Amino acid sequence: MAKLVLGYICLLLAFPAQSHTAPLEFKTTHLPPFMFTKDGNVEGPGKEIIAEACKAEQLECHFEMLPWRRAQQAVKRGTADGLFLVGKNSDRAKWLYFSPPILETGYGFFSHSSLDVNYTRLESLAGLCVAVNSPSNMLNRLKGIREGMVSSNIEPIKVITTTNFPTAIKMVNGARCDLVFGNVDVVKTVIKELQLASIRPAGFYKHVFYYVGLSKSRFSKDQVDRFNQQLMQLYQQGKIQTILRRYDLTPADLTDTDWDY
Repeated sequence: MAKLVLGYICLLLAFPAQSHTAPLEFKTTHLPPFMFTKDGNVEGPGKEIIAEACKAEQLECHFEMLPWRRAQQAVKRGTADGLFLVGKNSDRAKWLYFSPPILETGYGFFSHSSLDVNYTRLESLAGLCVAVNSPSNMLNRLKGIREGMVSSNIEPIKVITTTNFPTAIKMVNGARCDLVFGNVDVVKTVIKELQLASIRPAGFYKHVFYYVGLSKSRFSKDQVDRFNQQLMQLYQQGKIQTILRRYDLTPADLTDTDWDY
């Protein structure tokens, strides 16, 4: 998240080179604790960091929450300026500039407490049903795990996709699937909100970073470069860290990360 927020700020700061009056349009989706709505408004650490940058630059910025596919398409088509709290992948890099990393999080497996299943290596997943949110980078990672099992002659997992995390977690809670795979911070938040005490961690997979994505059709590389430096200032001032820690999230260490976009 910290990464995404930094990216947003860059875009915001870069925007004045294009227009001094048009507001910046940022799209996101419901993914607590990163992005959510409260009283009809988009809230969360990503929005707070971007709003901080907008205020400093005297920019008008709008935030809208959409289904993830629609949010991505709006930026991809050039009808919106930025997308926040996203992971990197090769497809997104075709139409997005990425901010410096904003937030460090991770992917992992969760299961019902009555099941003796845990991820330790590919063999431990043999033949299991795994639910995952789609479309998402998490699905891409899970497909990679499945391909690795196939190439290693291990009985592959059965991947079940859902349109949201609560549905995926309820499948495991209702014994309709063995595991759910996803962002550990998101899954923990949903478990708490739904009061699903029977769902437990079943193996950490990998650390990942989240970024802010800026439309390549609406921003030049020079603009992104200039404004990423402004994001770095927010980090150096400790503002990004303060915002993220209020949500019990881990800031990316921008002093120790060789980021690119």
